[in-house]
Amino acid sequence: MARTRGLRRHERVAQSVPVQLNWKDARGTEGFTTGTCVDISPAGMRVIVPVRIDEGVYVSFRAEKLPLQGSASVRACARKGAKYIIGLEFSGGLKWQPKPPDPEAS
Repeated sequence: MARTRGLRRHERVAQSVPVQLNWKDARGTEGFTTGTCVDISPAGMRVIVPVRIDEGVYVSFRAEKLPLQGSASVRACARKGAKYIIGLEFSGGLKWQPKPPDPEAS
């Protein structure tokens, strides 16, 4: 199924939560950083990080406040000022689901 640029399979939900990431690049160098999730969908998320992480690299991540952890591949990495926005696609069948609204909170 062909996708037109700008059309997504899943709606993105804005978030602003810390995400810890670690990875090993193509040279075998290990990296670790903490970033901030910008938005999330069932299939992936965008994260602002202080370091470049190359496309195709697999990362392990943990976002306790979502709560979500697992692995993902870096699908995009774009510089934004002094930081980078990376697009992550979840792997291993991982899917994110938003928490249903709390009926007691109304």
